[in-house]
Amino acid sequence: MSSMPSLRFLLHLVAPPTLRPQLPFLTPPSGQIVLSQRGGQWQLSRFITTERKRYVKDQVWLAGKYTLYGWSGILLLLLMAFGIQNERLERQNPSPREWTWFSRMNYRNARGQEDPDFNGTGLVDWASAGNMYRKLIARLEDSTKDGAGLAEQAEGGILVPGVGKTGLDAESKSYAWRRGYYEALMGAARAAEHLDGWVKDETRNIAFPGDVVIGPDNPYPKPVPFGAKAAPLQENCSPAFEAPETYYMKILTTKGFSTKDRIRAALAYADYLEFKNLPDSAEEMYRWGLDLACSPFTDPSLLVDLDTGVIKPDAANVSSNILLTTTSLAIHHARFSNISGALPIFLSVLRARRSLSPPPQSILKFKESKTEQPSSNFSILMSLVRSLIVPPPYPPSPPSGNDPPFRTSAEICEEAGVMTYIGEILFATSSYNDGLSWTREAVDVAEAGFANSTTNIEGRARCQECLDVGLENWRKMVGKLVKDEKRQHENVRPSWFGWSEKPDDEGKWQQEEKVVEDRMKRMREVLNQQRMAKSGAGKGGTLLFG
Repeated sequence: MSSMPSLRFLLHLVAPPTLRPQLPFLTPPSGQIVLSQRGGQWQLSRFITTERKRYVKDQVWLAGKYTLYGWSGILLLLLMAFGIQNERLERQNPSPREWTWFSRMNYRNARGQEDPDFNGTGLVDWASAGNMYRKLIARLEDSTKDGAGLAEQAEGGILVPGVGKTGLDAESKSYAWRRGYYEALMGAARAAEHLDGWVKDETRNIAFPGDVVIGPDNPYPKPVPFGAKAAPLQENCSPAFEAPETYYMKILTTKGFSTKDRIRAALAYADYLEFKNLPDSAEEMYRWGLDLACSPFTDPSLLVDLDTGVIKPDAANVSSNILLTTTSLAIHHARFSNISGALPIFLSVLRARRSLSPPPQSILKFKESKTEQPSSNFSILMSLVRSLIVPPPYPPSPPSGNDPPFRTSAEICEEAGVMTYIGEILFATSSYNDGLSWTREAVDVAEAGFANSTTNIEGRARCQECLDVGLENWRKMVGKLVKDEKRQHENVRPSWFGWSEKPDDEGKWQQEEKVVEDRMKRMREVLNQQRMAKSGAGKGGTLLFG
């Protein structure tokens, strides 16, 4: 009986093991696959446990969740940046509220691309800006989009050979709509001027200058700049943009634009014709602008001689438009050496400007009350918060130019500009003393206007421009006289007794040259102080010329 337990023990050791369920707590804690053979059967140790499977699921869920959050945040940041950029462009270049969203965005981007710093290259991409203006104009003239209410001036429109259709009738549209349409046409005209002579490669939709095209009409093409696309072939090219007169003539013939708007277009087109060396065509456009300036008056012959452009001595209430167009016509004559036509116009313009009425006291008091109105820190803070939330209103319409201006400090700077032209003409006709005296007086007037605290921003900029031109002309005039003076002294021969008389005015022009250099240096110092005051880098009092 004693041998029975030992036999059972031996049988238990020899018998194959029974299969057991693979439970987590029975699995060996190893990350490797373990194969073992027991009783002729292979057993596989579990590689992924239940805890590890749950951990992997949690990590995958967290990775997907944070990835979704990250891309959503990036998308929202991009949308926020896009909105901030468009809001900034909208405040710089307000667009009409009644336009659709796409038209307003095209307008803002087109105006923004005219800024050299817009794309960070320091260059204006006129091809892109012109394409945006062209798309915008197409939307504004489409009755199904933003052009509802526009009408042709005649059935089928008026077609001008070489130009295309003339302008539309936009009198039924609001001022903001008409103003935006006008700015779009002027922007397209500016792009057309810069793209004159450019071509577009139809196979790649890229604009190139005409002098790099490879073809029989250009046997010696210029190389393209480093990093640019390959030069196009002539058979694949077409004009990159319409001619500038297409848009200028559309502005001049559109109903609904103000007289000042059409005059600006006429003068801009005349300036372009001067650049193309077409003086006769440019003079016709200047005279067209003068006709537009005289159109509001019943009898313009009482104000100006339309044949010569000279303002009548007894003319009263000469409008801003007439002063602008006659001055532009005189500048055109001076550029092409027509002194007999330019000088009488300049003198008549100066006489008309000096006869302008001073501004009434009500306007001066209103300006003083606006500039001297005290404001607390709380009101300044609330106005800042409001400006960030509420978009600014659309700018009001500028003056039409049909009324005479007041003789303000800004208009006096315009007188300085006319005097600068007169001095330059007189000096060019060998009237050295007269030319210098006119130039000196022009510089003094411009300095006084620039230092006047009542001069507005535009007037101050005009005064600074006249001051720069006047001082530069003065410096060149005196420099020429200094050279003549030195040459004259070198040609003086001694007398029989070994001595020679020197003129009494020896060194006169050299002394005046030093005076001009001192005034130019003082002007640069004042401008530097003004820039530092604007940027907050320095503090200063009233800027005066000593």
